[in-house]
Amino acid sequence: MNHSFRNACGVTVLLGAALMQSCDKLDNPVIGVVPDCDTSTLVLPQFVPLQSDFQRVLIEDFTAHQCGNCPPAGLLLSDFMASHPDQVVPLAIHAGNLAGTNNDYPTDWTTAEGDVFWEDLQYPQNPIGRVNRTPEESTSLGPNQWADALNPLLSQEPDAGLQMVVDKEENNDLVMHAHVTWFEDVAGPVKLALLIAENQIIAPQLLYPDGNPAAEVRVEDFEHEHMLRGSVTGAKGLVIAEDPSAGDTHQVSYCYTWNEDWDINASEVIAVLINDNGNVIQTLAVHLAE
Repeated sequence: MNHSFRNACGVTVLLGAALMQSCDKLDNPVIGVVPDCDTSTLVLPQFVPLQSDFQRVLIEDFTAHQCGNCPPAGLLLSDFMASHPDQVVPLAIHAGNLAGTNNDYPTDWTTAEGDVFWEDLQYPQNPIGRVNRTPEESTSLGPNQWADALNPLLSQEPDAGLQMVVDKEENNDLVMHAHVTWFEDVAGPVKLALLIAENQIIAPQLLYPDGNPAAEVRVEDFEHEHMLRGSVTGAKGLVIAEDPSAGDTHQVSYCYTWNEDWDINASEVIAVLINDNGNVIQTLAVHLAE
């Protein structure tokens, strides 16, 4: 494929059903109603439906560069990833008052999507998190609660299996293909959100050594990982299925014009499959490094 894509385009396929197409410009990162567009230039991969999959868990870390207690939460996510390879998908969301800017912290790392997620929380504060957005989408968990929420999810049989292929164009535009295999019936509409996260961002971060604000230091060259940068589908995603049944499959494809301010080779696309209650059904991260 060697096309130049100027819009975000989506095509949804339900086996045995009709083909639905959609497209929207990316000027507004939170997509609402998506009008029809021509997807005839897309080459759709032939996914083989999964016979099984394992449950992956999205851990959202609401952080901020002026939050001195936030860096240890990021280290905790790294520990989870090391202990449970391929099962933990971290996402660092800069939001809240402590994500504001000044002369010492000049770059605004907040996003429209992150603000939406922040509004979801019943008790928004930094550091706080969500683990697969359970038991409720609004549930706020302190870092010391993440392990207890994570462990039982890791052994669950998933309701769906998720596959994703990302094709990178010569101009760094992306074509993202996701495939869902349903292992269980799921009631209501199901949405798929595609989020963009960037790693290895070097920028200042406040740190309270040993949790002591009196000893605060400004770390000039702090390395920020898994930072939410934007989305393809909007924060809450787009509906891809209504009342899917075990054995159903869905395939979606989206085109995305890359933001050249982001390092594509340090970034990842995170697919988040969401039920009608806002809980995460399944998730998957694909790294874009060559």
